[in-house]
Amino acid sequence: MKKLMRITVCAVVAFLGILCLTACGQKKAQETQDNISYTVTANESDFYNINAKTTRATAGMNAFVEILPQFEAVKIDKVYYNEAEQKECTKSTTDDNRYEFVMPNENVTITVKYSFVDNEEDNFLGWDTANDNTFSIFVESADDSYYAPLDDGTLTANVIKNPSQSGGYFSSHTETVFSLDETVIPNEALDIMAVKNGSVATAFVIHINRTLIHEGETQLIFKVNNGHKFGDASLLVCTIRVDNA
Repeated sequence: MKKLMRITVCAVVAFLGILCLTACGQKKAQETQDNISYTVTANESDFYNINAKTTRATAGMNAFVEILPQFEAVKIDKVYYNEAEQKECTKSTTDDNRYEFVMPNENVTITVKYSFVDNEEDNFLGWDTANDNTFSIFVESADDSYYAPLDDGTLTANVIKNPSQSGGYFSSHTETVFSLDETVIPNEALDIMAVKNGSVATAFVIHINRTLIHEGETQLIFKVNNGHKFGDASLLVCTIRVDNA
């Protein structure tokens, strides 16, 4: 009888030991999981900079990212931490450029959704006041032929002041233009010509091939980089309306 009792007690002690080890193991695993440091990554753009951000954090910690638009015509609409799951950052009430979130138990990729606002001038460029922002589709008749640039739609951007470090000789520059809605104005319909006084650029003319455009409305985004100073640029934005001929 005593022998049976000893066996029973030993079995109970062994069982309690297993439970204790299991509980300790689960607790240690939970502590290890809670202490995992996850990464935060964010890519910069031609239109905004990542000014600062949390780089690593554990789940449950407060994290942030600071996004600074490079131009006044750029508007930050939404910032996501892991866009696929529609996890949206909260904009700070004290800092317009700061977006906050609570770190999940996974690595985070920041996604920035932005839009453009029409403007009249920026830095060293300004839209010409004579620009007409409404164009008609060109329809070639039997007796007519399309001759660019006479039949192109045009938008002019003037150099309104000497670009930084150009010394009054704005001879180094690169320019790009694109349409936000290519079903209205495809990018292949757009071309840029620099107007020069000798080698000095005084204006830029955007040509719009009216045989390629379609009825509707789009924004054109025009950017000129100043080759005399790294990082210096102008961004002009305008809304274009295309009507039937």
